[in-house]
Amino acid sequence: MSEKAKSILAYLFGWLGGLIVLFALKDTERNTRFHAAQAIVIGVGYFLIQMAYRFIPIVIPMFSTALSIVYFAAIIMGIVKANKEEDPEIPVIGGIAKSIFGGKIEG
Repeated sequence: MSEKAKSILAYLFGWLGGLIVLFALKDTERNTRFHAAQAIVIGVGYFLIQMAYRFIPIVIPMFSTALSIVYFAAIIMGIVKANKEEDPEIPVIGGIAKSIFGGKIEG
C-alpha cells in the first residue's frame, strides 16, 4: 500500500484509522505518521467537544451543525493535502498533533 493511500485511509476512518496507521503499520514515512496523528486529533477532538456540549445546560443554536462542518472541512483538507503530497500540517491541528505525538511522528 502506498504512503498516500495510508494517509488518506487514516482520515477516512477517523481516530481509529489514525491509530492503526500510526502504531500498527510499520515503515511509514514522516508525512504519513503526521497525517495519522492529525486524524487522531481531529476525531478525538470532535468527540470530546460533542460530549462536553451535551453536558452544558445551555442550548446554542446550530452548534452541532457548525461543529460537523468544521470536522468535515478538516478531514477534507487533510485528504487533499495527502493526495497532493503537500506539507501535511493543517493549521492549529498540526501543532496539537506535534505536541501530543511528537516522538512518534519524528522517530
